[in-house]
Amino acid sequence: MKCRHAKKLISWYVDDELSPDEKKDFDFHIQECATCREELEETQALLRIFASAERFSAPFGFTTRVLGNLGEKEESPLRGLLAVKPFFLRSAQVAFALVVITIGIISGNLLLAERTDTIGQAAVVQEVFSLDLFQATPPDSIGGIYSTLMRPSHES
Repeated sequence: MKCRHAKKLISWYVDDELSPDEKKDFDFHIQECATCREELEETQALLRIFASAERFSAPFGFTTRVLGNLGEKEESPLRGLLAVKPFFLRSAQVAFALVVITIGIISGNLLLAERTDTIGQAAVVQEVFSLDLFQATPPDSIGGIYSTLMRPSHES
């Protein structure tokens, strides 16, 4: 048995809730491991302190008042409002993101429409696929063949 597992079983051992096999393994580990034995002794000492402590009785109706107050706090209207607030904030964030995306799409389409009207659809396609931005390409390279194919023909 490893110390980590034994330390989890200390409380069960003190409360006598271990099965006979677990208790046997635990006893064997406690005999071998000084660290776990010290922790068991500390837990047993703490149990003895609580057992010897003076007991006080609660005033009449104390339990009823505490449970009643818990029920009132759970049914508080503020509690429901606080649960709605995060949902409202998330909804507002999503709505804002959708508005920004929609404005971007509309403005992009308007800009493209203005540009397409002024220079024509074929010119836009040629400009988009043009390799003029790159280094000059030899005519027998793939880039040269591509630029030759994409060059508008003057056949009418």
